[in-house]
Amino acid sequence: MLKTIQASAGHARIQELLMEDGALIVEEFLDPALLRAFNAEIDDLVRQQPVDREFMSPVYDFFFGKKTRHLSALAAHSKIFREQILLHPTYKALCDAILLPRCANYQLNYSHIFEIGPDAAKQQFHRDGLCWPELTALPYEIEVASIVALTDFTAANGATLVVPGSHRWPLERVPKSTEVFSAVMRKGAALLYLGSTIHAAGANTTAQEWRRGMHVSYCLGWLRTEENNYIATPIEMAREFPREVQALLGYRAHDAAPAGGCLGVYGMLDPLELLADGRL
Repeated sequence: MLKTIQASAGHARIQELLMEDGALIVEEFLDPALLRAFNAEIDDLVRQQPVDREFMSPVYDFFFGKKTRHLSALAAHSKIFREQILLHPTYKALCDAILLPRCANYQLNYSHIFEIGPDAAKQQFHRDGLCWPELTALPYEIEVASIVALTDFTAANGATLVVPGSHRWPLERVPKSTEVFSAVMRKGAALLYLGSTIHAAGANTTAQEWRRGMHVSYCLGWLRTEENNYIATPIEMAREFPREVQALLGYRAHDAAPAGGCLGVYGMLDPLELLADGRL
């Protein structure tokens, strides 16, 4: 089953259930006032996005569907996102516990808002971690992900379908209908899941209701991220961001010394320090 707990249960309990089941719902993940402010901040931007847009290839056209609005690069579009949601203490606690033991530092992988409209079809089941298919055999997790409900998620409007326990399955195993659960949750709640957990957007069978959610994920600092955050948040903007935000966006060298070397240096120096010194 898909478990639901309150955010007040604490980070240790959330982590325990996440590692045990591969997914869980955390109610009141976003404070109601923060949720209202965030929706108000991004509402016009989201509604300006085309529904029938083209993606990188027909594969992704099929994957994302043609009845959905998308707004990505949230750190570039939203002050609330980059200073409060991106730095959410639950994200930090989970990434510190699950990712940090396997890297010098972790980073934002992908952030985007989606609004799924009436008559949208069910998405194909997938694991986000298959963005790095050669790493599926690793005995540890490489990604911590979430889908935050910015409006109510119901079975009718296509609440995310998730398969608890599938993070322990072999890749070839296909879920039975009895193993799939709908992440029905109130706005402000979040579905937290691992990159190895099977899930999919549900079908929106309503006549008029749009479902708004937000994907936020983090990955090991030595991986190539899904979203190119250097283009999505160009350095002209990043110079003005808090240091911790700059680091999560990838403007920090992945320094694994003395056990290993550095990745992401500029002029053999750490870009994060160059930004702080005004040299970048």
